[in-house]
Amino acid sequence: MTRVAAVAAAGLLAVPLAVGPGAAPPVELALVLLNDVSGSMDADEYAMVKAGYRAAFGDPDVIAAIRDSGAGVAVSYVEFSGEHEFTLVRGWDVLTDAASARAFGEAVAAAPRSSAGNTALASSIGKAARMLEAGDFGDARRVIDVASDHPGDGRSAGVRDQVVAEGITINALPIFENRQVGTFDGHLGYSAVQWGVGGTAGFYQRDVIGGPGSFMLEAHGYEAFAVALKRKLLLELVAQR
Repeated sequence: MTRVAAVAAAGLLAVPLAVGPGAAPPVELALVLLNDVSGSMDADEYAMVKAGYRAAFGDPDVIAAIRDSGAGVAVSYVEFSGEHEFTLVRGWDVLTDAASARAFGEAVAAAPRSSAGNTALASSIGKAARMLEAGDFGDARRVIDVASDHPGDGRSAGVRDQVVAEGITINALPIFENRQVGTFDGHLGYSAVQWGVGGTAGFYQRDVIGGPGSFMLEAHGYEAFAVALKRKLLLELVAQR
């Protein structure tokens, strides 16, 4: 049993796969989009996130990068919040052209919210790794892409290390909410919410990202999510070449 499988066996839920073991297509990249939908995200913010996925996967630059990827990209969109709230919303879709990319983005955007519990980041990363292992993607680059507006618990670094040891890369797209803090010279002032030592950025740098070519890219407010997601996808698609 691999270390990631051991993590999965310690209480993780079974994850249904559209691509079963031994049946995975020959893709260049297998990507799990792991999106935090915990209670810290309200309905309007959730709508902006979903619109961001539609916009990013319909963007001409992202579509061109997918077309240039050779065999294509296998992608899944997963929502998570609490310990037992981990939902495969869409996947595995193999994206090769504009039609498949746009169809994926539209399907993600149209899907209803799956949960709104706490933020069980560590166990959700382990479950996403289990999906990649069960998919049997051969030599394809395997990436988990975490998008969240909140840090998880203190177990994330340990799970990250186990996942990275299996050859999986973890990237992060933390969302920094801007809160109104007062006025200065008649103008509103805002401050990004930060959590813990080093803030949200420090947490994701220290405890979440890892593996070959891993990176963190920040979205400064939900209204900036679509642009940040596009940039992140382009970096991931280019990294496979």
